[in-house]
Amino acid sequence: MSADENRLQQIFYNLIGNAIKFTESGKVEISASLNFPKQDQQEATEIIIVVSDTGIGIPSHKLDRIFESFEQGESSTARKYGGTGLGLAVTKQLVELHGGRIWVESEVGLGSRFYLALPISKKSVCDTPSLPGSNVNSVRYFIDNVDTTIESQPLESNIPDGDFHILVVDDEIINIQVLNNYLKANNYQVTQAFNGKEALAALENNHNVDLILLDVMMPNMSGYEVCAKIREKYSAQSLPVLMLTAKNQIADLVMGFQFGANDYLTKPFARDELLTRIKTHIQLSKITKSYERFVPYEYVKLLSKESIIDVKLGDQVSTKMAIFFSDIRSFTTISENMTSQETFAFVNGYLQQVCPEIRDRNGLIIKFMGDGIMAVFPDGVDNAVQAAIAQLKKLQEYNQILRSTGWVPVKIGIGIHWGHMMVGIVGEEGRMSADALSNNVNLTSRLEGLTKFYGVSLLISESAFKCLKNPHKYQIRFLDRASVKGRDEPINLYEVLDGEVNYIRELKLKTQVDFTLGLEYYRLGELVSAKDYFEKVLAVNSSDKTAQLYLERIDELMVSGVPKNWNGVWAFTRK
Repeated sequence: MSADENRLQQIFYNLIGNAIKFTESGKVEISASLNFPKQDQQEATEIIIVVSDTGIGIPSHKLDRIFESFEQGESSTARKYGGTGLGLAVTKQLVELHGGRIWVESEVGLGSRFYLALPISKKSVCDTPSLPGSNVNSVRYFIDNVDTTIESQPLESNIPDGDFHILVVDDEIINIQVLNNYLKANNYQVTQAFNGKEALAALENNHNVDLILLDVMMPNMSGYEVCAKIREKYSAQSLPVLMLTAKNQIADLVMGFQFGANDYLTKPFARDELLTRIKTHIQLSKITKSYERFVPYEYVKLLSKESIIDVKLGDQVSTKMAIFFSDIRSFTTISENMTSQETFAFVNGYLQQVCPEIRDRNGLIIKFMGDGIMAVFPDGVDNAVQAAIAQLKKLQEYNQILRSTGWVPVKIGIGIHWGHMMVGIVGEEGRMSADALSNNVNLTSRLEGLTKFYGVSLLISESAFKCLKNPHKYQIRFLDRASVKGRDEPINLYEVLDGEVNYIRELKLKTQVDFTLGLEYYRLGELVSAKDYFEKVLAVNSSDKTAQLYLERIDELMVSGVPKNWNGVWAFTRK
């Protein structure tokens, strides 16, 4: 027979793929025979190829329409198996262009048999050299290299030697295998999913996917729906989605982009074009992720921008947030004994340990100030307090590593406040940076500084305390009522004990009743009684620097006398 080799391969691809798709268990067979129109005829005029399966079958009233575009045997199977798409319609056209015929016999529940009759050429066959540049695999390659056992297959992922990780989502095994071969040959890691549910589960379990190849027509959940779900969590810039489909109408392409796709490639596609598009989108995504190291996507989202390219000088948002400051104690003294290289290694090692605790609780790191961290928590104070507690506990573990390697253990102070602030972009056109500005930012910085003065690890303001959803969830003690620089009204200060080293926390909880009574007598100006209770605290917990601080104040007041209109407020003139 005379035929276009590539188009013949496409015919077989469509028929075999369709048979596999609709056969959950059983077998798919391919056979061929010569057709002799007359019983005594010596020469065959056609070759008859049969692709049969033991799948779901097609109702008899649907047989005449099965070769129409996107026709489906049953509406229920459309939901379960997906549509046949353009495959059979294109197959019929290709067969007829070759002067052949195609028809189908089927019985519901027993399977289908597709007959392909192609005329035999009377011309002699001569060897022709292979044409270069063909990117379409042969049918023999498909059959020899594809496991056609129709069973649930485990996801394949995290192949260690690949440069980038691609999630391939398609309900047809042949498509999966061909894409798998293309990608692995070009050193990509591959995870494969056969439907939308598996794809979303794979993303949930593996967060280092660089790109998704997503078929549009799939069972139960279309590629459009899958893409929409992906975009609820991942932006188009951070996780590109390249849709693969036989649909090539403008309306279909537009729909794909509306659901969040980055690009669209129609089947059948050329291997080189596919690989080029993949490379381009991964490069663009990596560039975007590099920018996000300096201006995180969450920051861009907070400014109500689609991407980093939309951010301009002066963009800002004004709202109430939890503000977070942390700093290493006596870092200047520590760094004096280090080389510049050791100093950077020390700071970066510390930041790598504690910063994930902020991000994991929806915190947004605004900036690093050497060894210090400034962050905001748009979702509330609880996230900020929990991040601080987790950071302090992580630091306890990290200090054990530092001690074992000869480094100096780290102590930090954390201040948290809740208030109105402005977050935005400052600088000039040639150099811009994310920042947060308000008096509340300054107050939070002073709270962090006061942790050293009081000898505590975590200090929160009264506004932060009042915004906690359930304050009794935490171990908190009232610490002081003080007047600080930049604030007309005095503020109440609270210590959160949950992140302290166990033995320190237990001693403070053990003496909390005496500490509270000492504070009350101090506020009332009854200095003798206050002194008695603070001495009781120190008798049990000699390391309580706050109790010692109150004794020093009481001694000073006993000499100078209690001022008129005394209300227990202490003024920090140096802070």
